[in-house]
Amino acid sequence: MKKTLVLSSIIAMLGLLPTAQGTGTLVWDMSFTGTSNFPNTQNVVIKGTDDAPYGSLVSSFGGGSVADGVYDSNNTRLTLTDNSSPLSMCNSFSFVVKASLNGEGSSMWSVLFGLGENNDENLKINYKKDSNPGWGFTTEGYTVSDSTYTPGTVVQGKEQTFIVTVDAGANDGTAQTGTALLTLYLNGEAVATATLASANRTDEKLDTFTLGGRPFSSDVNQTAEFSNVQLYQGVLSAEQIAALSVPEPAAASLSLAGLALLALRRRRPQQ
Repeated sequence: MKKTLVLSSIIAMLGLLPTAQGTGTLVWDMSFTGTSNFPNTQNVVIKGTDDAPYGSLVSSFGGGSVADGVYDSNNTRLTLTDNSSPLSMCNSFSFVVKASLNGEGSSMWSVLFGLGENNDENLKINYKKDSNPGWGFTTEGYTVSDSTYTPGTVVQGKEQTFIVTVDAGANDGTAQTGTALLTLYLNGEAVATATLASANRTDEKLDTFTLGGRPFSSDVNQTAEFSNVQLYQGVLSAEQIAALSVPEPAAASLSLAGLALLALRRRRPQQ
């Protein structure tokens, strides 16, 4: 009876683990492989839906290195170009970046990653280092308003999850007449918001993504280690954001299974 109760409790705990449910649909998933001080496309693995290869995303390293499934930008950047992207700033989408910061950079506002359209517009995620520092949005070619952010310090040497969601509203994918809401999540918590005006949103392809810096410029780079990047069509649900911001479910399940076995072992009658 005791074993049955313990197993029932463990099953109940497993049922409480976050699951990826919601409106976000994966477009592509990028990770790193191999070891190289001069990384190239051979060091990038890109998959689309159903775990199939995603062939239209092309990577271009400005430097750095790859080892143990991690790209170290080393004050340079990696540029990803997707001329077949199904998205633009007229769409709702979500961008997920797993990164560990290794340096704050020499710039006042060094850029961790960015998204761009057609070599003109540029949405950047960076850390503001003024008297009230914190993570937020900055732009080139776009106009944002109603910006808010939560002050806080940079955490160094620990992998963190950055998620940008762009909510384009009901007229998703067409010429926009309203505004879009930008939200930045850090480890599952909303830390910054901004409103993107319709006049600055285009139907051009969302075709450029950068890690360690901003699109279309090699200035103000951020030294960091990147392990995974994902692009989703649609705004991620609260459940998806929570699931993407915690350790892999498999690892969490193994930990709980270990606890279950330990509990059962301790409850065995002594011989």
